[in-house]
Amino acid sequence: MLTSSLFLFIETAINCVPGFLWPIIYFVLDIVSFHSRKIYNYANINRSPLKVAKTKLYDIDNFGDWERTVATIDRLSGAYSWRQNYTSSKYDYNLISERIKLLQQSRESNDFLRIISLLRSSLIRNFGGISSKELFTKSYAGTKTLIEDYITEVLTCLTYLNDLGSSSSRTKQSHDMNASTLRQIKLDFFHDTRQSFGSTALILQGGSLFGLCHLGVVKALYFKGLLPRIISGNAIGGAVAALVCTQTDQELIPMLVNLTACMREIDRLNTDVDERYASVIENIIKKGYSQDILVFLKFVRDSIGDITFEESYLKTEKVLNITISPSHTSVPSLLNYVTTPNVVIWSAIYASIGTGVLSDNVSLYVKNPENDIVPFDSHLEDIIYNPPSFSTNAQINDPSPYTRLTELFNVNHFVISLARPYLSPLIGNDIRPTLSSSKLITTAQSLVSIEFQYRFSMLNELGRLPAFFKRFAVDEKTPRTNAGEITIVPELRYYVKDFTRLFDVHNCFNNIPYWIKVGEKSTWGVFGLLWVRCAVEFALDDLYNLNRKRRVNSSGIYQTRSS
Repeated sequence: MLTSSLFLFIETAINCVPGFLWPIIYFVLDIVSFHSRKIYNYANINRSPLKVAKTKLYDIDNFGDWERTVATIDRLSGAYSWRQNYTSSKYDYNLISERIKLLQQSRESNDFLRIISLLRSSLIRNFGGISSKELFTKSYAGTKTLIEDYITEVLTCLTYLNDLGSSSSRTKQSHDMNASTLRQIKLDFFHDTRQSFGSTALILQGGSLFGLCHLGVVKALYFKGLLPRIISGNAIGGAVAALVCTQTDQELIPMLVNLTACMREIDRLNTDVDERYASVIENIIKKGYSQDILVFLKFVRDSIGDITFEESYLKTEKVLNITISPSHTSVPSLLNYVTTPNVVIWSAIYASIGTGVLSDNVSLYVKNPENDIVPFDSHLEDIIYNPPSFSTNAQINDPSPYTRLTELFNVNHFVISLARPYLSPLIGNDIRPTLSSSKLITTAQSLVSIEFQYRFSMLNELGRLPAFFKRFAVDEKTPRTNAGEITIVPELRYYVKDFTRLFDVHNCFNNIPYWIKVGEKSTWGVFGLLWVRCAVEFALDDLYNLNRKRRVNSSGIYQTRSS
């Protein structure tokens, strides 16, 4: 009751503010923020070069400048020397060092059968403890150079095996085999090791207000060559995943480079987006969706059309997954080209957002053999789709839909983009180096994070968590893995100024690139960990598909030992 009254008071007060005053208010906040930074910098004019470099990281918008700055930080903090010293109790450096030598010797002596044997016994994601998060909290630039040398040598050996049989890569062993046998050996190796290594899935969680940060995460991963082929999301995360997975590289790159240029083609007069300030406040507080998000949803709807999950996969070979919370058990909670191939993707997005959020009439639709769009099941007209944070108690106790994802696509590693920038101080401190030099502050943040998550989880399970807090702090469950998932949380530099952007309805095409950049910057610090965990997986995936196509082209038959 108190919460509703407070929201009503805020909505009424803001509605009384004339529209022309909002740009003035925004301008004043900008001035206050600017001079606050100036005063802070003046008060800390005698800071050490290390602190100056760390502070500079906040304002860098270019990855090249970021790399040069973190190199300076590592040199001044001693992290560079730590990286060069291969010893550590966090991983088996003797095992890694010995394996590098064996692989190099086998490759230099052209003993490809020994390389295959060595790789079969060591191609696991956390071999020797190399992907432990604790190895990536000392340096911004990466981890122990011995670990990076190991990954590089494995990639070199995989390329060497792929090139076997060419005129420039003939060995005595390969010369004694006919071409068909050698191709089959390589295909079996890449197939088996790819299956054993497992797959990575990118999960785009949350984002009713800050969902465009997901697109920044995708952009950073894509141009670094670290974007997983399997992408899943719900609500706005599902909309971002749909946009990425339904577009070919030629279609996607212009959107990632300059989304607003692509979005300007939308006729905003034909949208149902209400730009009145009272409606904006209602959307943000009661529904949890900002003006920028509503315009983006319109763009996604126009861009993907009536494509289905199966059509999307056949077009791009990217595996799109959208999670929903239906009130009827006959509808699957994980939608993809395997479970619901004929479901129209845009209907899945709105079902993921939930009934009564943006529309009261939410239904799943499928494309029949005549290409007509019809309801998923005419007998389930009264079905309700719950928003991700408003699942029923029974659904809370059910297994996560992502457990099904691990079964269908051999996923054993998750990268989670959590569009909750206000939780950044509490989440993700174990993934990247902290800007604070105080271990006490870092420890306190970790303790607060654990307590915060525990209390919210308990209140949610007991049904005592207010709806407003559920919308902004509760997400669906994700499965735990042995290697530990990687959680990427965007950081806000200026909270007051950044939150005012949510209400700035007339500056949409300037705010959208800003939120994308926030998500992009949040990913730079985890590139090192992502590369160590995923580089071999992506190489195996590419080489397997390449050799499979070669096998089909040479014989017209695709065959592995398992088939």
